[in-house]
Amino acid sequence: MPLVIDFSPDQLLQNEALITPVAPWCAPLDNLDLGIALVAQPWIVGAGLRRSDFERQLGALAASLPLGHVYFQRVNRAVANLESRGVLLGSGDGRDRRFALAPEGFAALILNLHVLRADPTLDGSEFEFKLELVAHWNLTLHRLLTSLPDIAFPPGMRSFFDRIEQLTVFGKAVITSQLIKDAFSVVQLIAHQRNNVVRLKTQAESRMSETDAQTEFFRTADLSQLNLDALGEQAALLKDSPAIQEILRMVATSGAPQLSARARIIRFEAYLDYLKRLESAYSSHESNVVDISMFRQRFAGAGD
Repeated sequence: MPLVIDFSPDQLLQNEALITPVAPWCAPLDNLDLGIALVAQPWIVGAGLRRSDFERQLGALAASLPLGHVYFQRVNRAVANLESRGVLLGSGDGRDRRFALAPEGFAALILNLHVLRADPTLDGSEFEFKLELVAHWNLTLHRLLTSLPDIAFPPGMRSFFDRIEQLTVFGKAVITSQLIKDAFSVVQLIAHQRNNVVRLKTQAESRMSETDAQTEFFRTADLSQLNLDALGEQAALLKDSPAIQEILRMVATSGAPQLSARARIIRFEAYLDYLKRLESAYSSHESNVVDISMFRQRFAGAGD
């Protein structure tokens, strides 16, 4: 059966091996990549940031955001990788080479803000970072639109978002104004995480059902009659030793597998409650989401 892509953010990023050859910018970004994209927005950095600038700014963000250890070699590798994929645009040479986010990079940022895959009950850094990134974006743009009305935007910004909406994958446009707007909505991000956790919880419930069935089997089965030929000579020990059979039965029916499976479900249920409370806290502030069309209007009179 041929692979069918619905061109949703999740499908685009999930099929990296297929998409990357035709759209190298269209790939998953980790927290450090997202941090680089955040601080390299062209309407903020002007001529661009040097690698040392990235290290300094990301180091400051790492005090409150889950970026991991920020040091020059790691930042340098990430910047080089993002430039090679067209996420960053570079100019200049050597240590003075400067980088700014490309339209393709902004598109990659948008797609990645729509996708959450990690189990947040084990490592919540993916969601928590994206949550803070969205909040930072809205705060920055709100200040640009209100507190600094006379700010001079760099040339070329008028067409920046137009170029984003012209990006295609296999001939199909993948970024829309609505997709951009939803990417910077905390409520939408929480909804994505809820779907992610519900998916993980459903998988855990399925595994618990399988565990229950296996436990019942070992509780009642005649282990000496099992077909264990594929296990080789050691299988004879199980067939001929009632003591080993009893040990196996005790381990399989001890209750530990069921408790482990249930513990995972409890974690997911608790996290879903956290998301519900988080959504309630943010819903009253959702009107603070910056309308991207307002931002684009600021460029209407700017020359390219």
